[in-house]
Amino acid sequence: MKSILLLLCTTILLSCNQKPKAELKKAAPTNELDLKGAWKMTSYLNYSGDGSVDTIKTSEKFIQMKMFSEKKFMWNRFTSYDSSEWFGSGNYTFKNDTLAEHTEYGSEALLTVLEKDSIHRLDIVFINEDSYMQTEKDSLGNPIYGEIYHRIK
Repeated sequence: MKSILLLLCTTILLSCNQKPKAELKKAAPTNELDLKGAWKMTSYLNYSGDGSVDTIKTSEKFIQMKMFSEKKFMWNRFTSYDSSEWFGSGNYTFKNDTLAEHTEYGSEALLTVLEKDSIHRLDIVFINEDSYMQTEKDSLGNPIYGEIYHRIK
């Protein structure tokens, strides 16, 4: 009887120490996942100083896409309510959950907001292998803006 009880306790302890498969995938480092390909923004998040977050779904009136190759990126935006062209491209690096976009070329509208040859740093969190969130932070590390993208296959 004691040996059966000892075997049962050991089995329970070992099974409690194992992570479920979903947790194992979630715990994988972001850099094991790949940004290469085409992505469509599905929603964006506005963070306020009081800690609240507004999540806004995109629509046919607001479409934004990003494309990544081995070392190059390009993004474009269409808004039916703004006739300005919004696009940019350049080199990027992705390391330690940080995407650094070095904008080499962009539309006039973009270059009024972002300097040519500037580096834009974004925190990346993969939701799964086909969805990720990028977050822009202020100088103190507080999130100010986020975008959620889904891979287009």
